[in-house]
Amino acid sequence: MQGFASLNGGVTGGAGGTYVVATTGADIVAALASKQDNPTPLTIYVNGTITPANSGGANQFDVKDMNDVSIIGVGNAALFDGIGINIVRANNIAVRNVTMRYVRIGQKDAISIQGGGSNIWIDHNELYNDLETAKDYYDELVSGKDGIDNVTLSYNYLHDSWKTSLWGSSDTNDFDRHISFIGNRWENVNSRLPLFRFGKGHVANNYYKDVLGTAINSRMGAEIRVENNYFENASNPLISQDSSEIGFWNPSGNFLLNVEWSSFPSGNCTSSEDCVWGGQPSTTQNGGEFTAISRNLGAIDLSSYEPPYTLPWVVEGVEVKDYVLTNAGVGRVSRDCLGVPEDIIEG
Repeated sequence: MQGFASLNGGVTGGAGGTYVVATTGADIVAALASKQDNPTPLTIYVNGTITPANSGGANQFDVKDMNDVSIIGVGNAALFDGIGINIVRANNIAVRNVTMRYVRIGQKDAISIQGGGSNIWIDHNELYNDLETAKDYYDELVSGKDGIDNVTLSYNYLHDSWKTSLWGSSDTNDFDRHISFIGNRWENVNSRLPLFRFGKGHVANNYYKDVLGTAINSRMGAEIRVENNYFENASNPLISQDSSEIGFWNPSGNFLLNVEWSSFPSGNCTSSEDCVWGGQPSTTQNGGEFTAISRNLGAIDLSSYEPPYTLPWVVEGVEVKDYVLTNAGVGRVSRDCLGVPEDIIEG
């Protein structure tokens, strides 16, 4: 485990407690119901396709007002098809090695995190929707709002999405949140990679490919350390727009391949003074670092923020593409590392 989720005791989830094997959504609902007011850690091993039809009328899986829970996929078998996970006022939670897609019920996110929780780890999952639909047909792949803190998204494959990852639901959702994005693959996506309001973020060793609108959008005074990422065929990879106050960043070691900034950014900026670039407008960059030039605002977008931890290893920006393609997504972590018991046979 890396990033902010490793602080303050880290994330152990359901380790050391009881476990159940879920082959239907109804199994997950029952397991979470048994965890209410039960201090024993719980691991749910998902071993099948989970749908609204086999979930007993549930429109989402509520990990709510509880602590110490892991939801872990067995091999490549765990597919949440049309139904998502809603984490509310929960601590020490892990969601790992599952595929989630096409969620239009409940919170309408594949994974929604909200309200007063901390130490949450979203790791080695595949989350996707469909860019052939209208922009608002689906919501986020993974989002966080209200008083959540110390969250890490690591080695996930997030793709084919209009609205991908929102942190801070509005310009008034003010909280000093701390979120890490490490080793993720973001591909064929429009925007919010992430969209980040308030608090502190760390974006390291991510691979971005085919970004249609905007990638990292820092807003409302947020400060984000952006280091050793690889951007390929990406529009507006680092930007601040669409809020009443700008956000800030501290970039270094990033690699840029066919990266473009718009002459005027996409979105609903009303004047150039409201919009901040990470690079010169109307330019294409190949290789090198962000120029850290902001339109009409000088270097006001710069930050010196550094996260209060050191990553166990850092991949140089130019090498990140191969590294992430090898390591991100489902089926890249061994059963032993996931803690899957030997007697559970992949469905």
